[in-house]
Amino acid sequence: MSEALTLLPHSFIFREPRVTENRFSVHDSDVELFLNYGIDLVAFEARWWSKRKLIPEAFKNELIPQLAPHVSQIGVKEIRHRRWRRLFRLFPDMKVLLTARDPRDIYISLYYKVKNDHVTWSGIFSPEGVFCPEAVADGLNDEFREQLAMFETTDCLKIKYEDFCYTPGIFDRVKSFVCSPLGKMGEVGSFNAANPLRANEYELHGDRVTGQRINRWKYETDDKLVAEAHRAFELMPDYCRFWGYDNNRG
Repeated sequence: MSEALTLLPHSFIFREPRVTENRFSVHDSDVELFLNYGIDLVAFEARWWSKRKLIPEAFKNELIPQLAPHVSQIGVKEIRHRRWRRLFRLFPDMKVLLTARDPRDIYISLYYKVKNDHVTWSGIFSPEGVFCPEAVADGLNDEFREQLAMFETTDCLKIKYEDFCYTPGIFDRVKSFVCSPLGKMGEVGSFNAANPLRANEYELHGDRVTGQRINRWKYETDDKLVAEAHRAFELMPDYCRFWGYDNNRG
């Protein structure tokens, strides 16, 4: 969705900049992109690194004014929801797109990322370092509690991954909600295309939004993995109820 809503000079969505964690992480491709406009994202990060607690304020008061002549709309896409209130305090009128995916598909996707990409993300491993349903469900439930707080506090639109892939007119609804200036879908597939670790995903989806990974758990041939995915699902009843996922083993 962040790519679909990104198309210069109309809009740009930063992907996991982690501003609310007092950081500013940017992709090399974004650094190169904005250097063309005389904006040095690396220099911005370096300038504020010794005063990291002020990075959210610097993002609003220094960087966004530099971007404003070149980009009509700025957004932030994060995986982690913790400390979202820091951004909300700075941008009380911000629009929030809350997203979700079937926990069974999340679990299977994470399993293969851990297996193939050597992912070491926090929140998906047990204290002993084991990837398992209990650890993944605990991490996702923690994120859901923050997501629910956002839903109760901010101006939100709920969008399920499955609906975004399949429901006609859903992108127009998203654009309308965030007041997007885009006339068409943005740079879908650009991140996968530029990332060697995402080559298989780019081969699968290309430059399109597809439903190739919906109900992934139904087509997984590893019975043990499917059973673990169902276990993670069962450990997330509040999330599933809120988002409307039922325990259909299909």
